[in-house]
Amino acid sequence: MTAEETQQRSMIKVYNMDMQRQGVIDVYRSLIWTRKYREAGTVELHAALNSKNLQLLRMGNILTMTGAVESAIIEGIAVDDVTCEITATGRMLSAALERRSIKTVVNITNSSYEEAMRQLVDASAISIDHPLPHLELGEAMGIGDSVTLQVSHKDLYSYLTRLSSCSNLGFRIRADYKTKKMYFEVYEGKDHSKAQKQNKRVIFSEVYRNIGQVTYTVNEQKYKTHAVVMGEGEGDERTMVEAVIDADAEGWERRELIVDARDLKKGTMTEAQYRSALIQRGTEKLAACGVVECLEATILNTNFTYKKDYDIGDIVTVDKKAWGITMDKRITEIQEIYENGGLSIVPTFGDPLSDQIDLTN
Repeated sequence: MTAEETQQRSMIKVYNMDMQRQGVIDVYRSLIWTRKYREAGTVELHAALNSKNLQLLRMGNILTMTGAVESAIIEGIAVDDVTCEITATGRMLSAALERRSIKTVVNITNSSYEEAMRQLVDASAISIDHPLPHLELGEAMGIGDSVTLQVSHKDLYSYLTRLSSCSNLGFRIRADYKTKKMYFEVYEGKDHSKAQKQNKRVIFSEVYRNIGQVTYTVNEQKYKTHAVVMGEGEGDERTMVEAVIDADAEGWERRELIVDARDLKKGTMTEAQYRSALIQRGTEKLAACGVVECLEATILNTNFTYKKDYDIGDIVTVDKKAWGITMDKRITEIQEIYENGGLSIVPTFGDPLSDQIDLTN
C-alpha cells in the first residue's frame, strides 16, 4: 500500500446517529481499527485534547474512514489533561443489534443461514414497533447451507454471532451516508488457500518474506465432539438427538456435551423438522466448543494487496516452517494500526481463545 493510499484512508469522518456529517479528524496520534468476521469489530482512537476533537468525539457519534466498509459507534470517552489526549473507543455498527431482542418464537424451516439471519434481523430490528432507525436489509447473496431452527427470547446480536460461527458466514451493517441508510449484510469470504484452483492463491510464509512477528495458540480445553440434545418430554420419554462434529471420535477422543433444549417446542413441526431443529441447537453449542487454533502475525511488504488479494473472512495458507506449522485458515480478524504516518496490517488466522468459557444453554 502506498503512502498516499495510507494517508487517504486514515482520514476519519465523523457523523451523528442521524447520519449527518459533523466533521473530519485528520491528525491524531494513533488509530487501531479492528475488523472482525463473526462479530462486531472495535475501534480505538487517540487524538489531541482540543475543542474541535471534544466536539466531534462524543458518545454515540459514528466514525468511519475513506475506503472502509464498516463504521463504528463511539461507546467510551476518556479525557486526560496530563497527556492532553482524548481517547475514543467503540464497536462497529453491527454491535447495535444487541439493542434489540428476539421477543417472539421464530420458526425457520429449510432456509439458508443467510436467510435465517436476515429474517431474525427483520423481525427483531426492522419490521417492529420500535425499529433501529435507518436500518434495512441489504442485498441477499444466496449463501449458506440449509438450516431448520426455532429461536425465542434471545439477544439478537448474540444469536447472530452463534449462527455466524455455525455457518462460517460473516455479518455487518454497512452505512451509506449519501442515502442515509444502513444495510444489514451477510457475506462470505473467498478461498485463497494453496489447495484450491478457483481463486488466486495467497500464502504467507517466511520463504516469501511476507510474514513478520508471529504468535501461535492452540487450546482444546473446551473442545466437544458430540452434543446430546434433550428436547420435549419427561424422563425416558424425552426426545433425544445427537449433533456431531467428529464422527470418528471414540474412546478418550469422544467428548460429550449435554444440551437442555426443552424450550424448543414441536408445535406444528413434523417429527423430522423438530429433530432437525434439535440437531441445529446442538450444532450451535458445538460451534462454541471447538479446538482453538489461531496464528496472529504482522504482514510485511508483499505482492499481496490488502482488500484486493485478501480480506476479512478469506481463507489463506499460512506456512511457519521454523515451527513446522502449515495451515489453511480463515482470516477472522484484521487490525489496521495507523501510527506515525504509517499503516500496519495484523491479521488473525483462525479463532482466538474466548476470554470466557461458557457451556451453559
